[in-house]
Amino acid sequence: MKRILRILVIAIAVASLYSLTPMVSLYLKKDVRQPTNAETAEKLKSNKGEYFGFIVFGDNHAGFIFGDSAFLKLIRNMNREDRFKKLPMDFAANMGDVTFSKGRESDYLMYDRLRSMIKWPVMSAMGNHDYQNGGWRRFNKHIGNAEFSFVDRNSYFIILDNKITDISQEQFRWLEEELTKASAYRHKFIFMHKSPISLYQQSWFRPELSPWSYRAMKLCQKYGVDIVFTGHEHMFREGVFGGVRYLTSGGGGMLTQIPESDGGFLHYIVVRVYGDYVDYEVRRIFPPFWEFVTYYMWKEAFYCLKRVFLKDGFLF
Repeated sequence: MKRILRILVIAIAVASLYSLTPMVSLYLKKDVRQPTNAETAEKLKSNKGEYFGFIVFGDNHAGFIFGDSAFLKLIRNMNREDRFKKLPMDFAANMGDVTFSKGRESDYLMYDRLRSMIKWPVMSAMGNHDYQNGGWRRFNKHIGNAEFSFVDRNSYFIILDNKITDISQEQFRWLEEELTKASAYRHKFIFMHKSPISLYQQSWFRPELSPWSYRAMKLCQKYGVDIVFTGHEHMFREGVFGGVRYLTSGGGGMLTQIPESDGGFLHYIVVRVYGDYVDYEVRRIFPPFWEFVTYYMWKEAFYCLKRVFLKDGFLF
């Protein structure tokens, strides 16, 4: 019995070390400048046709080994999305928190390395982690504008900067102007870091208690926005309010805290535009094995025990 246990421990250790090997090439990779948001938007202007796809993810938190390792695995899967040649994949969009620790230069350099490995151009929103301690300056340096709009084929995209949660009066005026312009296009999408409504009732994040939340959602309803994509909360959740679909995609690499059954899993979203129609699929990614044995396995065990001994599901 002891021999079997010893073999099992050795096998787990070897598998865990092997799952860490992609990090070696990442850390040895040279820093390389990546296109800014504006440069990426310029490339998309020449796209033709009404059938295309794009990828959405959020909260990769570059510079944190757990986030980098998981994001590498997501990238490997993202890069296979066009293997059946059904739809052209135009770009990928990050919903913010591209860096781990208060927008450090080293974290932005790591994010540049990571996004250089994605086959398609990458758009990035600014998150609260990217803004702190002057990180917004480094965001402007490496990524460019945090708030802008762009066109791809028959769709209008708006990236809204709400890293501090609230939206100012000036931003609301700009947003309505952009939504008015978007009326000429078949589809309208909004990218922002923090959702105007938390889709998980047990979450600590409660934006709907602020006046800006209702106003933003009514604007989206008025102008017929197809989907509002957000991150910030490390989970996947979806909901429809006023005919507008809201998708929270914060499983881009950072550790998830809630149970998998509630959406606490690593993932990205593939959105497909078929002329008049829009649909999406959630790509659920199993974590690198070393992360599974050091964190995710124990997280799920904790929630399993909690459901057994605390029938209401709450700790407090």
